[in-house]
Amino acid sequence: MKITGISTLQALSRPTSDRQQIRKSEDARTFADYYEASEAAKNFNTARRAAANTPEVREAKIAELAAQMQAGTYSVSMMDIASKIVDARI
Repeated sequence: MKITGISTLQALSRPTSDRQQIRKSEDARTFADYYEASEAAKNFNTARRAAANTPEVREAKIAELAAQMQAGTYSVSMMDIASKIVDARI
């Protein structure tokens, strides 16, 4: 493999007049730093934004349950309770 060109370290170790010539030739080219996020990073960022805009408490659900409790119509099946207990123990 053949490597051509002058590395930055080599350019800095040369006398000033040589560095000025190199700098002038490099100024003709445009260098730009950039990055590109992976698809997974983009998806994570989208999910993070969505989570940030979602309220912690589902106010409508809480209001509905509170109204059912006050009316005496709120009930939970025994199977749901047993399932949650078993899931919590596993």
